[in-house]
Amino acid sequence: MIELDELLYRWQQGHSISRLSRTLGQSRQTVRKYLLQAEALGLTRSGDEAERTRVLAAMRAGKPSQDQPSPSEQLLEPHREQIREWLAEPDMTVKQIWRLLRERGMKLSYPSVKRFVRNHLEAAATSRVTVRLETPPGQQAQVDFGKARVRIGEAVRSLWIFVMTLSFSRHRFVRFVERQDLATWLDCHVRAFEFFSGTPRTVLLDNLKAGVIRPDLYDPTINRAYAELERHYGFTIDPAKVATPEHKGKVERQMPIVRQQLVAGRSYRDLAELNEKALHWCREAVGHEPHGTTGEAPLLRFERQEQASLQPLPEQPFDPPAWAELKVHPDHHVVFERSYYSLPTRFVGKTVWLRATRRLVEIFCDDVLVKTHPRAPRRGSWMTDQNDYPEAAKAFLFAHPAWCRKKAEELGPHVARMIDEILADHAIRNLRKAQGVLRLADKYGAARLDEACDYLLHFGATELRRLNHVLEQGIPGYWKTNRQAPAAPLTEQAMGFLHPPESFAAQEVAR
Repeated sequence: MIELDELLYRWQQGHSISRLSRTLGQSRQTVRKYLLQAEALGLTRSGDEAERTRVLAAMRAGKPSQDQPSPSEQLLEPHREQIREWLAEPDMTVKQIWRLLRERGMKLSYPSVKRFVRNHLEAAATSRVTVRLETPPGQQAQVDFGKARVRIGEAVRSLWIFVMTLSFSRHRFVRFVERQDLATWLDCHVRAFEFFSGTPRTVLLDNLKAGVIRPDLYDPTINRAYAELERHYGFTIDPAKVATPEHKGKVERQMPIVRQQLVAGRSYRDLAELNEKALHWCREAVGHEPHGTTGEAPLLRFERQEQASLQPLPEQPFDPPAWAELKVHPDHHVVFERSYYSLPTRFVGKTVWLRATRRLVEIFCDDVLVKTHPRAPRRGSWMTDQNDYPEAAKAFLFAHPAWCRKKAEELGPHVARMIDEILADHAIRNLRKAQGVLRLADKYGAARLDEACDYLLHFGATELRRLNHVLEQGIPGYWKTNRQAPAAPLTEQAMGFLHPPESFAAQEVAR
């Protein structure tokens, strides 16, 4: 633009086109083109400096006369609608449009395409005003997850890319993982802090569930396990505005670069080799390339100016917790990862929070610790504290023979006789059967159970299934009538038919 200003000034001083071409080192066609544009915008030889400044500003804005379109504009004009459609596609850039046009046989420079898009397709759009935010050393890191399809062995697998970028130096940590769950999210943070040998003061993140349970610009709900990581390492969680990736542009820009340089056209033996290459790339490859904004290599800028500003790592390693909101079931237990943990009776039906580490399970109600258990060694385990049961339940659950006899006496004399008969043979072996008899009083009542026991004992029966049948079907009416009527005395004639007891004894037959 300085040369163009000089060209217009000398032309107003009376220099010819040939003289301008010779003194400025430009072809006569180029000199003539610029002079025609300036005249179309109102420049005259007799004009003053204000007029020349106005015309120069218009030419600087890239707005030549509509009557004199440039050759590149003439070539691009038939493709205006196609370019407009391309611009509407996600992830489209002007450079990609230039590549697509070259594939169609158009031999144009990238600046020409960029100028055409700016002058004719973006002029009507409202200009966006942005503010570049630069942070001091050690102040901020930005994190994000992205997807990639990577060739591992003979198969192409879908993996997640975790990237943490330090905002000041642009030094980054990259790790490929198989899932985007909470445990992986915490583990990637720990590995990143160890990679940097320190912790930034704030971490700017997206609103994924592993970090933010309920997104909100002013009062976000942070995942409780992630909040513990925050307190352990001493940083501050700073969620970005929902659906606003430009708020963490320093890490967003890294995703396509990682895919281009670590994924495209490459294959790896396994995931371990991929992550080893990723760390080597961060330290030895991209870490030594000058950054487009800072003008310095990220690794060198980190070592010289930022590493000393990071917060030191804590002395104790982080034990990643798992939090779960659970309901206490009627059996006094909550279920976590298919194992069972007991709580006292007063918590039955309530909702509690369970915090699990590798070795310990803590249960909170209204933010108060109410129970602690060892972590179950395997799924399906019951971690039960017998003291959590009420006294009656404990007595019934662990009822010994003496307790069963005492309970039976409370239910009725015939129930007591039935329990004595059952426990007489082998008290420990028949303890469960005795408990089953006592349990029937809850369903049928003590009086009905006592009457049924009297009926069965008359026949010498103590089977639990028969007792259930009698209680379900009822005692025969004749039995109740006979039990209520007094027995009539035997007559002398009837006594004559009775045999003495010895007549029933077995006798040896003589041969």
